[in-house]
Amino acid sequence: MWSELKHMITHIDWEQFHFLRPHAFYLFIPVAIVTVLLLAGNREHKRWKQLIQPVLRPFMFTRNNPWAIVLPLLLFLIASATGICSLAGPAWEKKKIPGQKIEAVVLIALDCSRSMLASDIQPNRLERAKFKISDFLDANPRARAGLIAFAGTAHPVLPFTPDYKLIKHHAVSLTNRIMPVAGSNLPLLLQVADTMLKSIQAPSTILLMTDELTNDDAARLSQFSRNSIHHIEVLLLSTPNGATVPGHPHVRSAQNAIVLANLRQDTSITITPLTLDTTDVGSIAARISKKLVFQKDTTKDDKDWDDQGWLLLFPVLAITLFSFRKGWVIQWCWLPITGCLLTSCGLKSKHPDWWYSRDYQGQLLANQQQYTEAADRFEQDNRKAVAFYKAGNFNAAADLWSLDSSGAASYNRGLALVHLGRYNEARLAFGIASDRDPSLQDKVHHSLARTQKAQQRADSVLQLSTTSTSKNAKDLKEDKEKEKQDSLKTHKPEGKDEQLSSDTRVKKLPRFGNRATDEVASDIHRGKEAKWPPKDVNQQEQKPPDATKIIMQQVAADPAEFLHRRFELQQKRYYKHIPKSKQTW
Repeated sequence: MWSELKHMITHIDWEQFHFLRPHAFYLFIPVAIVTVLLLAGNREHKRWKQLIQPVLRPFMFTRNNPWAIVLPLLLFLIASATGICSLAGPAWEKKKIPGQKIEAVVLIALDCSRSMLASDIQPNRLERAKFKISDFLDANPRARAGLIAFAGTAHPVLPFTPDYKLIKHHAVSLTNRIMPVAGSNLPLLLQVADTMLKSIQAPSTILLMTDELTNDDAARLSQFSRNSIHHIEVLLLSTPNGATVPGHPHVRSAQNAIVLANLRQDTSITITPLTLDTTDVGSIAARISKKLVFQKDTTKDDKDWDDQGWLLLFPVLAITLFSFRKGWVIQWCWLPITGCLLTSCGLKSKHPDWWYSRDYQGQLLANQQQYTEAADRFEQDNRKAVAFYKAGNFNAAADLWSLDSSGAASYNRGLALVHLGRYNEARLAFGIASDRDPSLQDKVHHSLARTQKAQQRADSVLQLSTTSTSKNAKDLKEDKEKEKQDSLKTHKPEGKDEQLSSDTRVKKLPRFGNRATDEVASDIHRGKEAKWPPKDVNQQEQKPPDATKIIMQQVAADPAEFLHRRFELQQKRYYKHIPKSKQTW
């Protein structure tokens, strides 16, 4: 600290020296008035001394020392002038604005080819890779993570997200059978990875989890690392001896020691062998966490100057200590100067912690309805949770209230869970609150009723879908009566429609024409997921349907099936011209 102060004082740029608040020099006027009053008071003091008998003067007054008045007055003037200069804001260099903080990310690329089903690593290489992904995320690399699955084609599974639980959930669903094209297409993987990392300005990491690298693969990885700011981490999921590939008894997948030795010479590529414990992924996570935050330079504003007035407060405080000496009767003169100096104390000051506690700062911000900033200032978890709740960050509020075992905290956590749509957990929290604090029973009863109404509103769409597909016997009978009276049944075909009767089942209607059978009674229809994209998907310019007139069907709960269909759609649309590899493993 002292070295920094010495450097700042000895490197003053006098050409740039100026005061940010020169109007503060008007305070010299009251200081001059106080000085004149002190000098005048000293004269009056000498006059009335003469009224005392000379014999009694030595017992009533201290020894006549001129410094008894001169020294306090001199120090008072020095301290006042220094404080006013500090308040004026001396500045001689531009404010050092920190660069914009940008965070690195990690992109996990999982090989889902047939060779990953080899059993030289139990239960097999792919299953062990999934365990390693979970261990890697448990090691907390602190970076947002994305996920790619690749075989003969590469497909993004998840964009960059801080939710590690979501990545684990989708990683478990990755299998070889969901990949639309067999093989191991590393060039296509690097192309997709480069696309996902294009918007990331910080040097990040690609975690490649594969079992085998060929000479061509090593050359492509080296070329990619030379042309990119990102680092490549390779986790080998195979043994040196290798194993036969399931379905290909004459093919053996094993590591190539020469290729790995050459690849290790590239400093931008790190190869980590598989270990039985979490040492391998733990070291990778530690390296990523160490290089997480980078600084990006920003343009400085010419009007921003660094206020160095706080340096002058140290001599002022040192001189203030003398005001407590016996015989220094001008302490009251410091009151107006101290009031002027303390006008800059507050939340917007350079060091607000000097004046207010963290909780008091948070309360002041909360009173100004700046709840997000208030949550960062509060130190007490309860106050911090309330600020997060009022700011709309219900996840953070619920997590903080879960740390408190009181009934009030459980009740507040239930309110936050209701906003998150986690109604079952909210009911459980309300029940715990009622058990721990019986005085909250009325509030709990009211909140449970509101929770029930909120859940009913949330389930209205699902109930609408269910009731629209299930009809009772009475509704079916009414439909049959309406069907008999339908004008389409009695429509007499004319012209080219004479070969069609009203009872004929038409599999394919004419593309043109204005038939009565083309009309519908309502434009409300049931939404259905397409199995394949339309051929003219890029040329279609049809008006999108009204979302309020679509009844969505319930989607399949199996993530693997969802990913399989999505990968097939992407393969048909983006990778239809990619030739299939001869090596289907």
